[in-house]
Amino acid sequence: MISSYYGSILILGRTNVGKSTLLNLLVGKEISIVSHKKNTTNNNIIGVYNKNIYQIEFIDTPGNIFYKNKIFNLLKNNKYDFILFVLDKTKWNYIEENFSKIFSKINIPIILIINKIDQIKNKNILLSYINFLKKKINIFHLFIISAKYKLYINDLYRIIFNNLPKKKHFYSKNYITNQTDQVIVKEIIRKNIMRFIHKEIPYLIKIKVIFSKILLKKIDILFLIKKI
Repeated sequence: MISSYYGSILILGRTNVGKSTLLNLLVGKEISIVSHKKNTTNNNIIGVYNKNIYQIEFIDTPGNIFYKNKIFNLLKNNKYDFILFVLDKTKWNYIEENFSKIFSKINIPIILIINKIDQIKNKNILLSYINFLKKKINIFHLFIISAKYKLYINDLYRIIFNNLPKKKHFYSKNYITNQTDQVIVKEIIRKNIMRFIHKEIPYLIKIKVIFSKILLKKIDILFLIKKI
């Protein structure tokens, strides 16, 4: 009998570190909105990656989750096999410090992700930064990547695959996300509104799809924008 491997991985980090970009890349589909604005992700988004005997559940969290005092309860009340803690280049202040204090109180392996390596011009600073991080966090593995340009992602997959527990798959092999098609459509609309006319709209908006129709490869959508 062929063994199956399954794991649940929580993605954490401050706003705009690239968590949603990383989730979309890992899952292979745009299921989480990406924007230059802070706090773009409003709710936990589940993305599932399936490959042969492996199945991985990734959970993308809002960057402001710490301020809502949800993070500790989230970690305490749920069982995760790993945490992907995403950092924006070499940024470290009280937000990351508070995360590190919480990590010291839990027994979940931390995979540290230094993202946006493409934006770090002086690579010589990385060694001292990594030594600093090792003093702050008990790191299971550390990766330096660019989620935007898909750099060094295969190494991350390899480590995850090699350390997944033997477990029955939780989702069907065709399951990708807890986001419905309508929710994904709304998020794509919201992303493009924030991208192209962000100066003309309030910071927080809600999209309501009133009508949608798919004809071959064309999608007709009627939607309402509401300030929240």
